[in-house]
Amino acid sequence: MRRLLLLCLALLSFSCPAWADEVGRVVKLQGQAQADGRVLAEGDRFDLGQRLTTGAEARLYVLLVDGTELTLGAHAAMIVDELTLSSQKASAVFRLAQGAFRLVGGGVAKVPDHRMEVQTPLVTIGIRGTDVWGGSVKSPMDVFLIEGGVTVTTPGGTVVLDQPGQGTSVTAAGQAPAVPVFWPSKLKEQAFATVSFGK
Repeated sequence: MRRLLLLCLALLSFSCPAWADEVGRVVKLQGQAQADGRVLAEGDRFDLGQRLTTGAEARLYVLLVDGTELTLGAHAAMIVDELTLSSQKASAVFRLAQGAFRLVGGGVAKVPDHRMEVQTPLVTIGIRGTDVWGGSVKSPMDVFLIEGGVTVTTPGGTVVLDQPGQGTSVTAAGQAPAVPVFWPSKLKEQAFATVSFGK
């Protein structure tokens, strides 16, 4: 019920002109995080196009105005480049420079013909109503599907993760993603640890 209320409030806020630049707010923070150099605290809002960065041992959990949930791990850097939700268009584009993330799709991901993707130096992750993790645990870039479906694309090719528990890896720039496999528990635990908050 709480998540439904948050989503409704987010959707109402998204249609308000005052939210033209504000794209989300900080829900939970461990350690230090910044938005374009401005130190963030829980409850702070940030704007479209601002660079979110985290420090050593940091975790940053934000709620975007469409209800999308985003968690960044330590030494991460990400920009929300685009977030649009209307009767004509639903799109969300994220640019990850470094670090680990977990993304749970919100309102944009619930629209049938939406565009949602995370662009990284090595891969582009196309998201379909998904809960997905990305980062590095065994390769320069690993992607793990928690729920939904994603495409993982490089100049060398594309793979589809369409079963929860599948993961893929990219070992070098330009190389095709590895054939999807179901990750063992230890590897999943290592991935989740990169975005988990301390007790």
